Amino acid sequence: MANIENLKPIQKGQLSSEEAKIRGSKGGIASGQARREKSSMKKLLKSMLEENATKDGKTYMELATLGLIKGAVKGDSKNYKVILETLGEYNNTEEDKKDGIILELVEALRDVKTKWYVKS
Repeated sequence: MANIENLKPIQKGQLSSEEAKIRGSKGGIASGQARREKSSMKKLLKSMLEENATKDGKTYMELATLGLIKGAVKGDSKNYKVILETLGEYNNTEEDKKDGIILELVEALRDVKTKWYVKS
């Protein structure tokens, strides 16, 4: 892990080509290892989300999605923003911010009554 103590500034012409190759190789190896770790974490998370979490067969992904929806209905605009981003319908433009469209949509969701409605 890089920190102030182990960083060595390099000035032009300071390293020999041999040393530069060695450092480049070490950097490439570390980069590959980090990429593999991220990939395996992503695969593990995906498989965990697809596992059944309840007796009636709901997956963790379904429960997390339901939690996002419930939070949005309660008025959490961050939850609603995540939902819109996931659906590809959120554009973070100045116009959206000025109009307060997210808060208006959350308020509209409060009026919707379904089986998962949560009273605030």
